[in-house]
Amino acid sequence: MDLEQFRYYTAWHHHANQRSYEAPASPWRLLSVSPAAVEWYHPNLQLNWGLGRVEGGEWDDTSNCSRLRDTVIYRGLSERFQESYAWEDTTLFQCVAEQFEQRETVRGYEDPSEYVKVRCAYLDNLFESIRGDGYRSNAAAYHEMATEDNEFEDAYANHLDPLVAISRTGEIYWVEGYHRFAIASILEIEEIPVYVLCRHEEWQRTRDALSTEPSSSLSSELEKYVQHPDTQDIEA
Repeated sequence: MDLEQFRYYTAWHHHANQRSYEAPASPWRLLSVSPAAVEWYHPNLQLNWGLGRVEGGEWDDTSNCSRLRDTVIYRGLSERFQESYAWEDTTLFQCVAEQFEQRETVRGYEDPSEYVKVRCAYLDNLFESIRGDGYRSNAAAYHEMATEDNEFEDAYANHLDPLVAISRTGEIYWVEGYHRFAIASILEIEEIPVYVLCRHEEWQRTRDALSTEPSSSLSSELEKYVQHPDTQDIEA
């Protein structure tokens, strides 16, 4: 899967959504999301089917998710950037070292020392860049990959802004880009730009209702979503 194919699937979903719903969202519209408001990481949604999908079912049940701040990545980055651990002492590196014991490469790296030299150095630079210059979208910041020689690091998803999913109740789940999420959360950045990979069909119906009901007569159930990050494009 490359970025062009990803764009093709994104366009296909947008076309289908325009035919099916009253308030289809532009798939390439960036939402401003507060890291402090996100609790869950969803590891199981397919990335390569494009942005802006609308799916029903039980995928948004939190039993399918993990507490984001309990993940190895978040804990490891917190240890590094809040507690000043050496990389080799972090939960993240310890997990990577265990993976190297089971297979020849991890994330495209051939040994733990290469991982520290390249990947961990990249994360250090990313942290310092965001701390010094503020958080900017990938398009604005032109973030370089850890190494262009590593196909894993140069995958299409790494060139996009972080990806989220939205549950039937409007809760935002992180899907991809959680290194950037963790750094933004650690630095207490108020908002960062994200793309919506997937919306639950019931949440899409909420968007539709907000677009068709006069703002003066919204029910209390709908009114609570007026300030939601994913409803700011809707004109009643």
